[in-house]
Amino acid sequence: MKKIIAVTLILLLTAGVAVAKSYEVNRKAGNYSVHITMDKNPPSVGVNNMEIAVTDKGGKPVKDAKVVVDYGMPAMPGMPPMNYKADAKLDGEKYNASLNISMPGSWSVNVRISVAGKTVSTKFTFDVN
Repeated sequence: MKKIIAVTLILLLTAGVAVAKSYEVNRKAGNYSVHITMDKNPPSVGVNNMEIAVTDKGGKPVKDAKVVVDYGMPAMPGMPPMNYKADAKLDGEKYNASLNISMPGSWSVNVRISVAGKTVSTKFTFDVN
């Protein structure tokens, strides 16, 4: 009985460690706060889902924005730059986009937020192994 309990505890602890927290980034874009969450941590080759929460100075969700995610890698010897774009779609109070990461390396991301004809942006980078 003690062995069963010990094995169960070890399995539960191992499962808890295996569940990784999402990749998160907090930035400012003009007067907006931007909280970005990616479903994989670290981001990996393939589809990575991004959730973008945009809030105003009062902390209220901004739901009337056009959000575009530009991402890519700079040119390297023998390889031109890779540039991609994903239009984020509003889902409730957050915007969702899918980034298709084609290879390992350092990726640059620029999130553009347009509201009432004014565009602001914020940038960050992440590494894919």
